[in-house]
Formats: sequence, C-alpha cells, structure tokens
Amino acid sequence: MKVSPNTLGTIALITTAALWGSNHVVARAAREAIPLPSLVFWRWLPAAVLLTLVALPTLHEAWPAIRPRLGGLIVGGAVGVGLFSYLLLGGAYQSLAIEVGFINATTPVWVLLLGLWMGGGKLTAGMKWGLALAFAGTLLIITKGHIGALTGLQFNLGNLWSLLAAMAFAWFSIQVRDWTRTIAPLALTVVTAWAGLIVVMLPVYVVSIVLGGPWLVWNATDTGFALMTIAFIALGPTMLGNLFYSYGVALRGPTRAAAFLYLSPLFSAALSIGWLGEQLAWYHVAGFAAILSGLIVLSYPNPRKETYC
Repeated sequence: MKVSPNTLGTIALITTAALWGSNHVVARAAREAIPLPSLVFWRWLPAAVLLTLVALPTLHEAWPAIRPRLGGLIVGGAVGVGLFSYLLLGGAYQSLAIEVGFINATTPVWVLLLGLWMGGGKLTAGMKWGLALAFAGTLLIITKGHIGALTGLQFNLGNLWSLLAAMAFAWFSIQVRDWTRTIAPLALTVVTAWAGLIVVMLPVYVVSIVLGGPWLVWNATDTGFALMTIAFIALGPTMLGNLFYSYGVALRGPTRAAAFLYLSPLFSAALSIGWLGEQLAWYHVAGFAAILSGLIVLSYPNPRKETYC
C-alpha cells in the first residue's frame, strides 16, 4: 500500500519529537560532567561524518543545486545548526526545566511571525486552532497543571539563550522549506551540519581548550559516561532527529512541522516517568489530549491551496 507524503512527513516529525525529547533528558543528566563546548562539538562531529558517508551519492547529484546557494547554506548552517545548538543547550545548562520548556514552546509562534515578516501567506482558521490547542496542552504539562506558575518565571541568561534558540530554529525551518524545493533533505542536512561545525562549533571548542577548558569532561572519572552520552545524542537526536525534521519540513511545511515540537515535552515527561520514576498525573493526560487534538487539526487537509508562512 502506498503511503502518502503527508503521512510520511507526520511520522518523521513525531519521531523527531521523540528523539529531541530524549535529548533534553540525557543532556540534563550530563551537564555537570561535560562542558558545554565539548557537548555541542562532539554531539555533531560523529553525526556529520556518518551522514556524509551515507549521503555521498546524494551530495554528488545535488551539487549543481547546492553550489549557487552555498553562501546562504553556510549562513543557515551557522545559525540553524551551530548557533542554535549552543543557545539551546546553553539554556538547558542554566535554566530550570519549566522555563526552558515554556520558551522552547514558542518556536511555532516565531515561525508564524517570521514567516509573515518575510512575506509569507495567511494562516487558515484550522491551523490557528491547531496551534492554540497544541500550545495549551504544552503549557498544561510544563506547568504541572498550575498555569499561575508562569508568573513566577525569572528571566535569566538561560532564558535569553532559550528564547534566541527558538527564534534561530524558526528562521532555519523557514529556510529549509525553500531549500528543499531544489535540494534533497539529506544533502541539505549534511551541508548545513558541516557549516555549523566549521563556522561556529569548532572555533568555540578550540577557544575553550586554549583558555584551559577540558577536551571532554571536567573529571576523568566521568569519561565513560560522557562517551556513552555523546554516542547516544550524536546518533539519535542529532543525526536522525535533524534528518527526520528536515524531511518533515519538506513534506509538511515549516508551520505544521514546528507545531510537532509540542510533542517533545510530552516525550520528555514519558521518559522521566519511566526512567526517573516520576508519577503520571492528570495534567499529563489532559495535555497529551490537547496536543494530539491540535496535531489532528493541523494535519487535516485544506480544501484550498495552502500558503506556508
């Protein structure tokens, strides 16, 4: 049976959310052992190498389309891969979970605002309702049913980094939609990954070592833990997660793709319950119901020609 592109895109984006949800749990466990520059650099280097080996035939075929756009792709990779990685993990290293979860949930809002600012089209009523439902479900989960807790957020450096990360990723998602019209998602992922590594991650990592920072861990006794952590994050959330997200954006558009990021806190909560022994509460169930309802609304075919923003 032939699977529709919309279905494939939805599967890819749900998988992305699961991988990125696990990324937050593992990264939080590693923040006391691995310096930020080390985690950012080593999570991407093995993923970029493996992706390049897999993508060699695709890169060769896509090169005529990549070459005239190479400057823009380098900028996109520097912002959407390199800078975003530092901002996102930097926020997680310095902020409370409720703060990071709330700020990361604003990504779809920035997709909409940036899309409109860059000349995008109008949102349909269904898409607005879907975004509202998904956002409400996410708020319910990250506040543990106490919406009033949002008034107690303290805006610190980690909050600022998380907010900038949401903006950077929203801008990158819009660019990916345009690039994948002529460039295969796998080739695009490889090019932007190396751009982020070379332009942002490697220089920051080298500077940190020159200034006296460790190459991998603060304490040598944490080396084994750090290697396992980096192996998982590099192969799972980083390599497969970004590949699936690029593929999902190409099939579903940046607005709908960004909405699937609402699932990441849900998967993080599930991992926390199963792995860390936290209890399932009513707001987990209600939040999941709202998120699922929003995704169903967003996935419902639009009878008119849709314009992405």
